[in-house]
Amino acid sequence: MISEQTLRKISDLFNGDTDDDLFEYKSGPKLIEFFNEYFDFEDYYGQGFPSRWYYTLANLNDLIRQGKISAFFTTILSKRYLMIEKQISEVDAVVLSEKILLTLNNYLKAEGYVIVKKNGDFQLINEDNDLMYVGEGGFAIVYRRKSNGLIVKKLKEEFLVKKEIKSRFKREYDITKSLNDLQGIIEVYDFNSNDYSYTMKFAEQTLYDYILNFSHHYDSQKTMIRQILYVMSKVHNRNIIHRDISPHNILIINGILKISDFGLGKDLEMFHSHRTAYTNSFGQLFYCAPEQFMQLKDGDKKSDVYSLGRLINFIMVSDPRIYNHIFRSVTEKATNENPESRYNDATELLNAIEKSISYHENIKKVSEVRERSRNGAYDEDVESYIYGLNGKELCQEIVGNGRFLDSIIEFMRGNDKRSTEVIKLVEESFQDYCGNSFSSYDSIAQLAYRILNDDSYAFVTKEIAARILNTIAYDVNRFSAQRLIENLTSKGMEPMIEEILSI
Repeated sequence: MISEQTLRKISDLFNGDTDDDLFEYKSGPKLIEFFNEYFDFEDYYGQGFPSRWYYTLANLNDLIRQGKISAFFTTILSKRYLMIEKQISEVDAVVLSEKILLTLNNYLKAEGYVIVKKNGDFQLINEDNDLMYVGEGGFAIVYRRKSNGLIVKKLKEEFLVKKEIKSRFKREYDITKSLNDLQGIIEVYDFNSNDYSYTMKFAEQTLYDYILNFSHHYDSQKTMIRQILYVMSKVHNRNIIHRDISPHNILIINGILKISDFGLGKDLEMFHSHRTAYTNSFGQLFYCAPEQFMQLKDGDKKSDVYSLGRLINFIMVSDPRIYNHIFRSVTEKATNENPESRYNDATELLNAIEKSISYHENIKKVSEVRERSRNGAYDEDVESYIYGLNGKELCQEIVGNGRFLDSIIEFMRGNDKRSTEVIKLVEESFQDYCGNSFSSYDSIAQLAYRILNDDSYAFVTKEIAARILNTIAYDVNRFSAQRLIENLTSKGMEPMIEEILSI
């Protein structure tokens, strides 16, 4: 069980004989009064009373034999007991209880024991038997306590001598703890500086698993996006950045999304060393802003915006790299490679999402914008409308409304990424949409022709357009498309494009 040496330390602490002033000094009569009142001892103070530490230690051994030692810890760590003994407020008593618990656990850890809290009571348990391995990352191992269900996150032993890693791990805890008044942040509890571990709330699963393992309708996706952006807007308003946002770092507890893992986080109002010798994670690959690949210290609120934009993609289509959803206009801006072109912070991103939601859910306005796009108009609303179209819908608009072609050309012009994505969507869908209606192919051919006849488009976009035009000209056997190819080749095309256009 617990060694006499450790019990002596606990006795001195409770008796008020240590320098940290966690408990008041207790005389012999006071100690007798305590054990008689709380544990039904029948002692009295008189001649032959042993030294105070020995009396307390002997009583602790008795409580251990009776199986009541956890009741002792529950009593002395209760806020009510501390409020009376120290004559302090309820808030101060809660803070003091945490300090005492940390001190006691520092005494007990070396012997494999720990005091844990469950349903308001404190229990002394054998830690080796209580910890159940859950998993591990680059720097820490995660366990779950059988006794109270909480998660224990421990820094790996090999990093206990690495100052930079220890600093990062402690910063992760400190930042998360400072945000614990926000509902959407994972709750963390005590930090143990002896073994660099801390406890936190257990989560049923990650957002990553939730998205991939279940089907989700638009209302559910919208709610998740709003929850995450609302919380991150609060975080950014406190001048704190995360720098590692991904669906793996968002947990689900009782249906509520909780952001976790602020290991790369930074409080912008504090000064920190930015050495990254042991920082082998700059944010997960598909969610990391380009500037963070160059140097972690360059990450800022706009870097978080980039990651959030990719996260929205993942929520909507299960892939952070795909923008084919109704919020595409928002996530394209959020993930622009140039930070200056992004939203400034999560609040601006949230406002843009709300505006997009309002637009798409306003049936009358969508109908009006659709008509304007069919007349060749182009503005911000038309852009949002086009962003919301899938491949089949794009082909339907191109084929059925002649002047829509002008709107889509304007939408694509000057944006290589956007133009490539649009022409890919068309390539994937046009044959299924047009089917045996041969005249329907003519408008698709006109789109491809206009792209190939314009030097402003990137080669990849032209390459796809050439494949489309070739298919319509020779596989579908549309003579009008063949004439378009003749016109292009007569002007002279890049050899590789001309090769694609040829039979």
